[in-house]
Amino acid sequence: MNLLAKLITYIFQPLLMPTMVFYTILFHINNSSNLTVRGRWTIISLIFITTCLVPMLTVLMFRATKVIKDLHMNDRKDRYLPFIFISLFYLIVSYMIRTQEWMTPDMLVAFFGITSVVILINAITFFWKISAHAAGVVGWLGFVLGFQRLYPTTNTLFWPLVLAIFLVGVVCWARLYLNAHKPKEIFAGAALGFIISFASVVLFI
Repeated sequence: MNLLAKLITYIFQPLLMPTMVFYTILFHINNSSNLTVRGRWTIISLIFITTCLVPMLTVLMFRATKVIKDLHMNDRKDRYLPFIFISLFYLIVSYMIRTQEWMTPDMLVAFFGITSVVILINAITFFWKISAHAAGVVGWLGFVLGFQRLYPTTNTLFWPLVLAIFLVGVVCWARLYLNAHKPKEIFAGAALGFIISFASVVLFI
């Protein structure tokens, strides 16, 4: 069970959230983009590389150079430098992609919402060990529910919704099982991720 919890934590990490959100928009909301299927996968690959892969490699570099003690970063102080880098990196990516031709209003609002979650989670970490995992996975659920409300008849969001609910359960379980967070830290991260993500869709699209 310990190995399973660790695998869940490593695979379904907060940095995967932008990729899941963009996949949801591009493939589960009708007429969300005039791109071809190949073009949509290209965008998802770009989002994955810039918002997940590059930050992950940076965290691995911090571990290899012993800037952080372990990849779980259970010590809150170990999170300071990686989280500062990730926040700055997301801000830079937000600035760079905002004027791209393929960027639709839905995607732009979603990415700014994601960046807001990242920055707030990272800022709170300086004072309290809030759960970034919970914020990420419940944030995706917030976007799915927001899009479901916004486009009730022009979407195929059933399976993303089912998967998001499932992942909320298993990811939060894994973090608690590994003693990485207390229940209140999980709840706080989940609440922050959901409120900002859902509100971004409802208020700004």
